[in-house]
Amino acid sequence: MRKILNKMLLNMTFIVIVMCGLIFTFGFGSTIFIARNEITKVSEESVKREISHIQDYVDDYLLRVEDAAYGFCSWVFGRTERTEDGEGFVSIDPDTFKIPTMDQCYHMLKQFMEANPQINAITVGFEKFVYPNASGQFGFAPYMRRMKDGSMMLYDLGEYMDYSKMNWYNDAKTQNKSIWCNPFREPVTDAVITAYSVPLHGYNDRVVGVLILSVTTDTFREKCLAATPYERAEVTIVDKDFNFMVHPNPDYLLKSVSQVDEYTNVIGSDDSMKVKMLARESGSSIITKSDNQKSFFFYAPVNRTGWMISIECPESEVLGGVDNMKKATRIIGILSVLLLLACLIVIYIRVQKVTASKASIERDLTIASHIQMGMVPKLYPAFPERKELDVYGLLRPAKTVGGDLYDYFIQDDKFYFCIGDVSGKGVPASLFMTVTRSLFRNIAHHISDPSQIMVAVNDELCEGNDYNMFCTMFLGILDLKTGNLQYCNAGHNPPVLRLLKDGNVDVHYMTPKTNLALGVMPGFIFQKEETVLKPGEAIFLYTDGVTEAENARKELFGEEATLASLSKARAYKKTSSRDFVEYVYHDIEAYCAGVDQSDDITMLVVEYKGR
Repeated sequence: MRKILNKMLLNMTFIVIVMCGLIFTFGFGSTIFIARNEITKVSEESVKREISHIQDYVDDYLLRVEDAAYGFCSWVFGRTERTEDGEGFVSIDPDTFKIPTMDQCYHMLKQFMEANPQINAITVGFEKFVYPNASGQFGFAPYMRRMKDGSMMLYDLGEYMDYSKMNWYNDAKTQNKSIWCNPFREPVTDAVITAYSVPLHGYNDRVVGVLILSVTTDTFREKCLAATPYERAEVTIVDKDFNFMVHPNPDYLLKSVSQVDEYTNVIGSDDSMKVKMLARESGSSIITKSDNQKSFFFYAPVNRTGWMISIECPESEVLGGVDNMKKATRIIGILSVLLLLACLIVIYIRVQKVTASKASIERDLTIASHIQMGMVPKLYPAFPERKELDVYGLLRPAKTVGGDLYDYFIQDDKFYFCIGDVSGKGVPASLFMTVTRSLFRNIAHHISDPSQIMVAVNDELCEGNDYNMFCTMFLGILDLKTGNLQYCNAGHNPPVLRLLKDGNVDVHYMTPKTNLALGVMPGFIFQKEETVLKPGEAIFLYTDGVTEAENARKELFGEEATLASLSKARAYKKTSSRDFVEYVYHDIEAYCAGVDQSDDITMLVVEYKGR
């Protein structure tokens, strides 16, 4: 028989090893595939966010330059209008507006440059007839440029060059609208410059001059470098003619993409990408550069100027971790198969031990449950010789052992009773519950004041309570001669009173004073209260397992439903304490409809019948 079992174990081990090998191969292959897709997706989302940030930054920067241009025109020349799309119209009418003198122009340029540090240079070029007495042979064009040391250089551009032939002047005049010019290299500082040109209109809307604000692309370059998502990624910006105006390699600046050998393969690799970029649309593609290395390529337009922003991320850098995972997978697979057999043997031995240990634990828990439930009163009627009292209690733990409790006894014609709920569930809560119940029994036999009983129990529970457990409790002492009820509530749910009024039954919640739960803080002074129960009146006590019972939709039974269940008996003056409890428990079972009990359910009803 043992040989047969050993052979079966050997066959099972072989089958398990083969199955695990297949599962391992499939699992890691799927993991690598999923990881590759997820990394690609995350990378794409990250890069698109960076492009969006650059778009917003560049657009905001250009908008501020445009606002500065129209602000200057409005300040100097008079009427400036802006359309809904941001296009401006500047008008100068020599018959109506006073044209500033040449000295005033220089002074205004200086003031403007001091107030707008983002502007590299400003030029206002006029047609020759506007300032006929200008000393420059090409007309009057006051020009101010910011130097590297922060100083300003100011002179009349019309004395040195025919500015009317320059693109930044002639294009704005010819097109008769404000434009962003293609970038160019500033001859003195060697910086890459882009300029915003605004035509100035005179009589009959004739162009009489052009305002030009120049800014460097250094700010854009710094933003692009800061937004680089990977170490070897490249963030670039090209103008509307696809000349590099921002690139990590300074040698590529102002060169066309087609003139750079590195991008030779890219130009003809993806026709749809070219169509989208020419249409100034956003998109992404996988490109292969001249070194045959693949890269993820993302691009988006700057709508204000027609420029294109792109981020190129080498595939090896984005997916390098996945490729390394492939190599590691082979080694891990071999080692895993070798270790699997040893693990199966160890697991088999441990399973045998755990099974035996689990059976022992379950047996111990069953015994503990019987011991715990043996501490709770469960014989009814509880005091058949005392006709002035009807009491009934029920406890249904959520696990084998629980943390709810109730207890009662009679001493000197007084009925002592309590109900409690310990924090947590399972064995720790059951142990704390046992200690709490024992303290109530021992202390209440010597003290007849509910608040003093609470103080004594609380101090004992606080001592050595290293795990900060606590117990809510409602404790009452009912005088069986008079019906006087003294009680104290330590953070427990408010009980329900069943009173008789004018021959009718009234059921409502009590509003006891709030005290701390037991075991929270030593030395706490608990406040007691009292009321009087008339013959036929009762008090209903419960734990939060009643009101917080959940149905399949995770909805709580609630206080209103509890009160409604108790109210079913309001027409019956002779309803027993057992009826009260069974009404509520039946409604809870119907409400939960087969859902596993999530918390201990405990109820206790005390009815005073009088002498």
